[in-house]
Formats: sequence, C-alpha cells, structure tokens
Amino acid sequence: VINAYAKSSQKGLASKAGQLLAEMEQRSKKEIHLKPNTVTYNTVINALAKSNEFDGPGRTEAILRNMMERYRSGEGDVKPNTISF
Repeated sequence: VINAYAKSSQKGLASKAGQLLAEMEQRSKKEIHLKPNTVTYNTVINALAKSNEFDGPGRTEAILRNMMERYRSGEGDVKPNTISF
C-alpha cells in the first residue's frame, strides 16, 4: 500500500505513506512482521521528496534521521543506503 501511495500523483497520498510508516513503527513493537525495513523507509522518503507538499522536505529529513538513529541503535534492517540520501 505504501508503494502504491508513493507512485500516485494524487495530492496527499505521500503524507498517507508517511502515516502508514509511523503506524508500522508503532505496531511492529508487538507485531514483528510489520517492522519497516530500508526499502519501506526509502519508498516514503522518495514519495515525500517528490510530493511538492509544503512540509515534504522537513518530513523527509526527519524520516532519514529516524532511520539513521534506528540503524545506529542496532536495527540492521533499516541501514540507510545511497537511495536513502
């Protein structure tokens, strides 16, 4: 669903992708199969970067920083890569 939102040009769907990422982060504390990975983060970063939403750049940077912090704290499956930047 995040990927579908990211590929859509419909206004507001990049934000919905970000909301789903946040929900996945919360729910994955109890439901490990919902844990976002590098591809999930990169998809949302890309969607927000291309969205032309007013707060898109700031939210994109916040997601990248969150991703880097998670990786530094031991979450190897969210390792930022060249696509992340």
